[in-house]
Amino acid sequence: MVYNNVLDAIGHTPMVRLNKMVDDDSADILVKFEGLNVGGSIKTRTAYNMICDAEAKGLIHENTIIVEPTSGNQGIGLALVGAVRGYKTVIIMPDSVSRERRMLVEHYGAKVILIHDAGNIGDCIEECLATAIRMREEDANVYIPQQFENPANPMVHRHHTGLEILEQVAGPIDGFCSGIGTGGTITGIGEVLKAQNPQITIWAVEPENAAILAGGTVGTHNQMGIGDGVIPDILNQNIYEDICIITDEEAIQTSKDLARLEGIMCGISSGTNVAAAKKLAKKLGKGKTVVTVLPDTAERYFSTPLFEND
Repeated sequence: MVYNNVLDAIGHTPMVRLNKMVDDDSADILVKFEGLNVGGSIKTRTAYNMICDAEAKGLIHENTIIVEPTSGNQGIGLALVGAVRGYKTVIIMPDSVSRERRMLVEHYGAKVILIHDAGNIGDCIEECLATAIRMREEDANVYIPQQFENPANPMVHRHHTGLEILEQVAGPIDGFCSGIGTGGTITGIGEVLKAQNPQITIWAVEPENAAILAGGTVGTHNQMGIGDGVIPDILNQNIYEDICIITDEEAIQTSKDLARLEGIMCGISSGTNVAAAKKLAKKLGKGKTVVTVLPDTAERYFSTPLFEND
């Protein structure tokens, strides 16, 4: 098959069974490896869908400047989409995200504006958004996709990612868990899986230092891409029945284990999801099936504690 451009190759990422990281008395754990997606993360799906939706609604044109506040992967996805579709793109990011994320955005030809993270990621993300809004007020060509409130974000997971999971598993799915960033992944996939099996157990997952849904305090953490310190408008808070809190240490060690035991090179938030999936699998027990998502690759974390020696 020949694709007309790289965007046509988005999606249809593999579902992989974990073998060495699952206890004998636990449910099976299946992971959808979005690190093998175009652009290296699940956020390429949402970036492309938000831009396609804006194009269909006549909200953007050839002179549009796409401006988005993001803690990382969404910015990389939008920079990629902007490169292919011909839009100038500006990504506003906390300065606490990995250096590799900034480099990837710039490598796709987008501009990066850094906002200082003084120890509260929620406040920093709010300042990123405020900066984007000021830019829109100063230039009518600026379009802000607003991933935290854009319905096209969870829509792509309802219409594509969730359906891919059902097709790939081709059997009962008893549990699903996902970290909360924009809320698009757990909302879209969760709604599809719950429609198929109303008895499914779904857990939201948060970093210990940004467990805002669980009523915790918000600081800075290493689980980039989730735990942005805000409750997103698009998050369906009725889709999950419990919240699992994961420490930075758990997330990083689990991500290292995925590489060393399963041969899966994935990012820190993938470790977050699998750490939670292991707890959910233990609760559900042998004979059941738990699914989670590995949102991105490890290569954008070389400068983080993920690659520090044990």
